[in-house]
Amino acid sequence: MFTDVDGTLTVDRGSYLISLEAVDALRRVAERGVLVSLVSSNALPVVVGLSRYMGLNGPVIAESGALVYYDEWGLVELADKSARYVYHDILERFSEFVEDSWQNRFRLYDFALRIRGEHRGRAAVLAEELKEYVEFNFSGFTVDYSGYALHVHSKSVSKGVAVDYVLRRLGVSSEEALGVGDSVMDLDFIKRLGFKAAVGGSDRELVEACNIRAASPGGRGLVEILRKVFEEWF
Repeated sequence: MFTDVDGTLTVDRGSYLISLEAVDALRRVAERGVLVSLVSSNALPVVVGLSRYMGLNGPVIAESGALVYYDEWGLVELADKSARYVYHDILERFSEFVEDSWQNRFRLYDFALRIRGEHRGRAAVLAEELKEYVEFNFSGFTVDYSGYALHVHSKSVSKGVAVDYVLRRLGVSSEEALGVGDSVMDLDFIKRLGFKAAVGGSDRELVEACNIRAASPGGRGLVEILRKVFEEWF
């Protein structure tokens, strides 16, 4: 199974607090032999650390799909080019609206920008304007908004491409896999899987594409989904 982190493993959207109930449920599933993979736009050290200390057992996907890490495989770089210079351009030209993320020192391909507090009320509009700016001025690059941060990356990068890579390498059919998320950014990987799940309060586009829907948000919703899929273990 594959699960997003922010807004899915956290207690709710906008929070950085990890749901301990969700951690316990994921660990229970992993102990039964299911490979549990985190799929995130966060920097690789953050996601690998989370996976390891939570007791999970599957490959880790970071930087919106640009990087995959698994102890047996080492680091796999799936992106064709880095967005570092594009991110620097945005940071310089749009500093009134966005600010740097501390994680960028630890990123290789996908770079994050936070929308300044006074502009968060129009985050969706700003994200669309920056997307148009980048796609017009920098061929092959784009911008996505996760609800936590803006992500600047090559168009070759996606969570879905990374999930496909992991499934092929593990020899697992997509029809046998479960994907859980909360954001439209998660739709790219969840739509490829047999079990498509959204926690409560997810983006409408994601909810409409899923065949499993939780009423509760964040980690409580994730537990709700796991109880539906792995009923005999809970």
